[in-house]
Amino acid sequence: MKALITGANRGIGLEFVRQLIMRDAHVFAACRNPSKAGQLLKLQEDSPQQISIIKLDVTDDKSLSDSHNLVSSKTNGLDLLVNNAAVSPVDKGLGTFDSSTIKSILAVNMVAPILVIQQFAQLLKKGEHPRIVNISSGLGSLNRASESSTKKYASIYSSSKAALNMSTIQMAHELADHKIIVVSITPGWVKTDMGGPNADIDTNESVSGMLQVIDYIQLEDTGRFYDYTGKTIPW
Repeated sequence: MKALITGANRGIGLEFVRQLIMRDAHVFAACRNPSKAGQLLKLQEDSPQQISIIKLDVTDDKSLSDSHNLVSSKTNGLDLLVNNAAVSPVDKGLGTFDSSTIKSILAVNMVAPILVIQQFAQLLKKGEHPRIVNISSGLGSLNRASESSTKKYASIYSSSKAALNMSTIQMAHELADHKIIVVSITPGWVKTDMGGPNADIDTNESVSGMLQVIDYIQLEDTGRFYDYTGKTIPW
């Protein structure tokens, strides 16, 4: 397997790299500042034949193009793309928003995955059983948004993930003829910098579960929304 993971320098992205190389995959580990990605660099040092670190700012058009050129120079096709890069700044609800913050969250969480898919679609078309996984959130479910248990102050983040889910559906329709599967998966509440130390599960459990979901999805599953256990999540 040849896989591209965005946001691969820490947390869930780094764990994807770790578990995929244990499966003998070659991983293109993309992150914004490779020189500062200490844990990823250590993984590459230990498995130099399996990890190619790619400099990628998912919000920058030139960086996207440059990363595509680099990946294309190393492989003729991709089997898996995981759109994992995301931001989750804390908001304090209505009356505290500003346009620059909203735009920056949407740029990373919703716009960037579309641009990454667009940039790497041709390589995915040449992959074996190609799959695109957009890392979403249960907070992006419109159905769950009405539940009292939903976090009170996550409105822009939730909106960005709901928009990402709509993009998943649209990309699934567009790429179905090329037999590329596109799904959203929520990783659960994970102990990361974003999820915090009181979260339910660690990155190992989350990613191992998501990889099992990725293993079994077929073309008829394209456009669906799952959690890391394989349960279908309502839109």
